[in-house]
Amino acid sequence: MEPKGETKVDGVRMAMGALDCPVCYEPLKPPILQCGVGHLICNSCCARLKKCPLCPRTAFERCYGMERVVESIEVPCCFANNGCTKKITYFNKKMHEKACRHGPCFCPEPGCGFIGPAVALANHVANHHKWPSMKFKYFEQFNLTLQPGPLVLHAPDGNVFLMNMTPVEPLGHTISLVCIQPEATDSRFGCSMVFSCFTGHHQISTLDAVRSSSLSDGMPKDFFCIVPKSRGIDIFLRTTIDNELVYEDEDELEDEDDDDESYDEDEDEEEDFLRCLIRSIGSRQCSSSLDL
Repeated sequence: MEPKGETKVDGVRMAMGALDCPVCYEPLKPPILQCGVGHLICNSCCARLKKCPLCPRTAFERCYGMERVVESIEVPCCFANNGCTKKITYFNKKMHEKACRHGPCFCPEPGCGFIGPAVALANHVANHHKWPSMKFKYFEQFNLTLQPGPLVLHAPDGNVFLMNMTPVEPLGHTISLVCIQPEATDSRFGCSMVFSCFTGHHQISTLDAVRSSSLSDGMPKDFFCIVPKSRGIDIFLRTTIDNELVYEDEDELEDEDDDDESYDEDEDEEEDFLRCLIRSIGSRQCSSSLDL
């Protein structure tokens, strides 16, 4: 008979170890097996053992009663004090906390010991370190100026990104992008950036998988884009961040009012230099094309 509702009893205490496998010490989750006298074991450990780890019995059967118990027990996230209000099934607790956005992230400023969830960290660096920030929408292009230093990007779903533009002499600037999260998780985000450094020049750089970082090791040191030095013009970075890793093979750059002037020998040499530069220095994540 299925339970008709939820029952809460104040003062109830339970040793959560009773819900763990006695072999691997991981939380029991369906399917759960038991020997003839009721010793419990998880399915993966049972498949590796020839007998019960607590007695001589070798036969096991499914324990549906305990499966109903573990499926009904919910516990709070360990980051409840940081703002997480979710109740998680006990055997899913570790999985949730590994990806919980309320987990600890670290201020990368030297000498600063701030630790907090990503949103609190974003507020901290804005108020205490005066980092600029802006909001954006997935799949909608937004313009950034080439300004050395960190920039915090706020997504509509609450995710926080850190873009860092670093001057590198004599090349120009490198650009990195990470999603601020307490634990490294499989990426759900991609980024593309289009810019022009001089008349007739177009470049697109794409990052297929934006990695996550708690910033515990400081500012990101990897980069996906190199912006060469310009010829005295303001560079605008037309940026798009998506959250489904969907790219169209036939994406075209926006039309520009290009001058129909021929290049001299110096410009040809600059073209060759830029091509070699991006091939040799760009990381494997950097995909660039020059339409000159």
